[in-house]
Amino acid sequence: MASTYLLYVTIFGVIGVAFLWLRDARIFYRTGDQTYRKAAYMGVLFTALASMGIYFAYQQAEFLGMGIVLIALYLQGRVERKKLFGPDTTKTDRLLGTVPVQISKVAVPKEGDKNT
Repeated sequence: MASTYLLYVTIFGVIGVAFLWLRDARIFYRTGDQTYRKAAYMGVLFTALASMGIYFAYQQAEFLGMGIVLIALYLQGRVERKKLFGPDTTKTDRLLGTVPVQISKVAVPKEGDKNT
């Protein structure tokens, strides 16, 4: 069993990957933007990959585990996302994924339509 500080660094990295995944999912849920949908789906895979890093770090291969987590972080940053944050947003809003909720517009049929 590994008990060095590198195991804890690896665990912290996995928590960071999972946080970024959940942030992308939150932004997709609030905006419906398809680029964040893809990022949220890919985040599931990257979080699973990073979780494998904990296993290797726990089995006395701390550098390999940290390397896997760093690869997951790198790949998660490579997913294309639409720029939703303007220059006036705060760092806290960007960190937490705070964006305004966009309600999709549903076409309301008029009284003269035949399909009502």
